[in-house]
Amino acid sequence: MDLHLVLHIARRWWWLVLAATLAGAALAYGVSTRLTPTYRATTTLLVVQTPTTGVVQLNDIQTAERLANTFSRLVTLRPVLDRAVAQGPLPLTPDELLKRLTVRNPPATQLLEVSARSSQPELAALIANTVAQAFIDSNASAATSRPGQVSVVEEALPPLSPVAPRPLVNAVLGAFLLLLLSAALVALLEYLDDTVKSAEQASELTSLPTLGRIEQFERLRNPREQLQAAQRPRSTIAEAYRAARTNLTYAIDLGRDRRLVLVTSPGPGEGKTTTAANLAVVFGLAGHRVCVVDTDLRRPTVHRVFGVENTEGLTNLLLAREPEFERAVQRSVHTNVSVLSSGPLPPNPSELLGSARMQEIMDWLRERFDIVLLDSPPALVVTDASVLATLVDGIVIVARAGKTRRGAIVATVEELAQTGRPIAGLILNRVQARESGYYYYAAYGRAYEEDGSGPDATARLRVEDLTPPKKERLEAEG
Repeated sequence: MDLHLVLHIARRWWWLVLAATLAGAALAYGVSTRLTPTYRATTTLLVVQTPTTGVVQLNDIQTAERLANTFSRLVTLRPVLDRAVAQGPLPLTPDELLKRLTVRNPPATQLLEVSARSSQPELAALIANTVAQAFIDSNASAATSRPGQVSVVEEALPPLSPVAPRPLVNAVLGAFLLLLLSAALVALLEYLDDTVKSAEQASELTSLPTLGRIEQFERLRNPREQLQAAQRPRSTIAEAYRAARTNLTYAIDLGRDRRLVLVTSPGPGEGKTTTAANLAVVFGLAGHRVCVVDTDLRRPTVHRVFGVENTEGLTNLLLAREPEFERAVQRSVHTNVSVLSSGPLPPNPSELLGSARMQEIMDWLRERFDIVLLDSPPALVVTDASVLATLVDGIVIVARAGKTRRGAIVATVEELAQTGRPIAGLILNRVQARESGYYYYAAYGRAYEEDGSGPDATARLRVEDLTPPKKERLEAEG
C-alpha cells in the first residue's frame, strides 16, 4: 500500500474516523459523569525492628524493610479484618472490607500504606484508620512471636476529590479506542472492497492509459443536463472532456482512415452514454463533424440526452430494404453534432448489429462524418459490444470510481482485446474533485475571466462581424 493510496483512503473515510473518535470521547465522558464517584484514603504506618540494647546497625534497617514487606500481607488476614469490623464499628463484613483495601510497601522503605476505597470520603478515611489500628493492636498482642513494631506515621483524612471515575482521562481513552476501531473497520472495508477507486489503479490493472478523469456531477434534474460540456463549458468537467478528446485523438490517431469509436463499459450505470454524448459535444466544438449512434438496442438513452425523437433510427436502417440514411440521422442543437438514435427495439439486437447491413451503415457514416461515436450496451452483460468492436477503429472503456469492480474491468479488456481492435484507453467517471486532475482549473478560469481575456471579452464582439461557423460556435457556447 503506497502513500498515494493511503491518502486516497484517508480523504474518502476521514468523516467516519472523525465521527467515531468524537462519539467515543462523548460516550466515555457521559458514562463517566454518571458513575458513582470513588474516594480513596490512606494511612501510613512505620515498621521497625524490636529495639535491642546497643547501636542500631545497618542489618537492623534491612531487617525492618523485610518486615514491612511481610507485614503488608498480614494486614489483610482474617483476624485483622475481624478485629477492625468489631472495633470500628464498620458497616461492612470482613469479605466486603477486603475488597475495599489495598496495602502497599514502597520499595526500599519501612513504610506501609493502608488504603481504603468508598463512595463516601468519611467512610474511606474511617476504614483506613480502623484497619491500621486493628493491625497495630493485633501485632502488639503477638509481640512475642513477631520481631517488629508498627506505629502510625500519618492518619487518613477524608479526601477532597474522587480518584474515579476521571471523565477527561476516560474521554481521551474512549476517543483513542474508537479511533482504532474505526481505522480497523476502514481497513477491513477497503480490503473487502474490490472496486476501482482511482485512474492509476485502473491503469495498473489493465496496462491501458487513462484518457480522462471526470468528477462527480451535481444532481441532475433531467437527462439533457448530462451534457455538461454544453451546459457548463467553463467547468472543470467540460475541461476534463476536452482533455479526453485530445488524448483519444492521439491514442488511435483519429483522422481520414480512423473515425469510428466504440464507447462501452463493463456494466450498466457506469456513464458510457454520458461520456459518448459529452465527447461528441467537445469534438463538435473543435470543428469536427460528429455523429453519435445509439447501438444499445435494449435500453437506449441517447435520444433522451440530446432531446431528439426516437421513432426512427438505427433499427429502421437495419431492417429497411432501401434505407434512407439522411432521414434517420437527426441534427442536434449542438454545433456539428448529429444523432442516429436506436429506433424501435428489435427482438434480436445481436444478430442485427452483426449483419452485413450494419457494415454498410458504418461505411456510410465513415464517409460523411469526421468522428462517429457508438454508444453500446455494457460489454459484460450482452455480446453486442464485442460484435460492434469488430466494426470500429478504436474502443474506449468507461468505468465508474467506487462501483466498477477490478475483475469486471479486467474481464472487459480481455474480452474486447479478442476482437483485434485497439483499445484507446479508459475514462473514469465520478472521481473526487482532487483526483480529477482539474482541482485548480476553476480558480484559473476565474482569473482568466477577470483579466479581460475570458468569455466577457468575447461577448463584447459583435455577432454580425463573425463568420457563420464562428457565430454558430459562439452561440452554442453561450
